Amino acid sequence: MKQHTDPYQQPDLQDPKVIEAMAKRLEDRGEHKGFLSFIDDYIETIRGLPELETVLDLGCGTGVVTRRLRAALAEETTVIGSDISEKLLQKARELQSEGILWEHAEVGALRYEDGSVDVVVLHTVMSHLKDPLAFLQEVKRILRPGGLCIVFDADYASTVYGIADFKKGREIETALLGAIIENLDICRRLPAFAQQTGLALERHQSYVISEAGRGDFWLSSVRGFETLIPALEILPESEAEAWVGEMLASHEQGTFFASGNYYTYILSR
Repeated sequence: MKQHTDPYQQPDLQDPKVIEAMAKRLEDRGEHKGFLSFIDDYIETIRGLPELETVLDLGCGTGVVTRRLRAALAEETTVIGSDISEKLLQKARELQSEGILWEHAEVGALRYEDGSVDVVVLHTVMSHLKDPLAFLQEVKRILRPGGLCIVFDADYASTVYGIADFKKGREIETALLGAIIENLDICRRLPAFAQQTGLALERHQSYVISEAGRGDFWLSSVRGFETLIPALEILPESEAEAWVGEMLASHEQGTFFASGNYYTYILSR
């Protein structure tokens, strides 16, 4: 196996099959009622702000969250979807071209002026960053006083898929997730990051998506790995085929299991 770099850091340099798998997984998650309810929870927090002129969805991908923000917020609120991937942004524009400003982001300093944004949403973004602390410091810079940073992410170190050989399963999960996620434990480090940047941790919310018997949310993840594993050379072919085969078979047999924890952090400037 080769050394891996999180493909979400340079998505447009990936094989077309990889970026298509990324886009499909993002949209599949956006069709899951439970996952959408997590998004709606923090959108309600955003809607409650007394001043709301500009909301920025940083790392918007195909625009699942951006579209939901646009539908929920007042027409006069500017909603921006920004991503480093032109290919994912193109998909986002195809899905909704009206009422949203789609902007290409460069790696590094954010283009926005100091104190110019009311809310920044980081939805499954921090887990992919090489330097999440520096990024959070940039986010604080562009937030107005009293503005909010909404961080939603997964504790990927908690994600498990049920297979017969538990020890082997954990080894495979570590290999799979480690190949596409830079920071598996980002949710555990966010309280310290908030303190170091001077952002106030107002509250946090925990969620679990767990499926037993048959899969939906997590089965989509398995099917994504079915494409990503060979494209990124994450596992030896025999191990990859065995893992994917066992997961798909367990779904058909009604013995499927997968689970993972998600968290929302509400940070204020």
